[in-house]
Amino acid sequence: MKLLLACLLPLSLFANLTDYHALFDRFPTVLGPVGQSQEIEILLEKEAILEAEQVVEARLISQGTLPEVAKDWSRVGIVSEDQYFYWIRDAVRFPSGSLGTYDRILWKSALENSPGVGVLAVFQDKKIIVNLCYRHATRSWEIELPRGMREQGESPEDAARREIEEETGAKIREPLYLGEMSPDAGILSSSVPLFFAEVSHVGATSHDFSEVISGNLTFTCEELKTLYQKGTLSISYQGKLITAHVRDAFLAYALFQAEIRGYLQTP
Repeated sequence: MKLLLACLLPLSLFANLTDYHALFDRFPTVLGPVGQSQEIEILLEKEAILEAEQVVEARLISQGTLPEVAKDWSRVGIVSEDQYFYWIRDAVRFPSGSLGTYDRILWKSALENSPGVGVLAVFQDKKIIVNLCYRHATRSWEIELPRGMREQGESPEDAARREIEEETGAKIREPLYLGEMSPDAGILSSSVPLFFAEVSHVGATSHDFSEVISGNLTFTCEELKTLYQKGTLSISYQGKLITAHVRDAFLAYALFQAEIRGYLQTP
């Protein structure tokens, strides 16, 4: 995990404890709660942090890690940051009473509101718009729920309207809140609100330069369930047959929430 995070956020090799405490003071709700003894308790006192660092450093060295590397890997605070993320390492006490450290990633855009949104947009016949896109992280084509980052000062509802129009060209009626989806509760601190919306009409798309969205497809809920069972979809793109994975957790969660609410029932 530490090697993966180092590849994601290589801007700094050393944790910053002063800025870490300042971040906790400014956004206690986002970074907390600190937890209780039966949970994973975050330790903020300097003496407790130092003790946890020493425990982890010794543990790493006993596992064969070089001492200088073990010191870096055990240091608590803001390990690194870029324009999008904080990589934070907390000193913790586990329910067993053992001390340790725990890493997590925090979207900067989530400090004052949700970091992004996803939209399950449907036509009058209840067909659902999805993206066919190429993802750099997995190096693969994916069938996904349209979604994106929230802009500074933008409400989740306005972000939903903007994102669905940018990625699919669809203008939507009033977005209906479906719930919040946690992309990876093991490492990401934030959750993402998802919305259901009916399409009023479709215009032109305006993708960001970094997005590889080859186009949009439409499926019924039952067709998407079948694709999830199969796991992949073969489709022609620019004269080549490509395989797109159907495994998007955002889409699966939105489908489930919309279906149990009765939003996908045909007229």
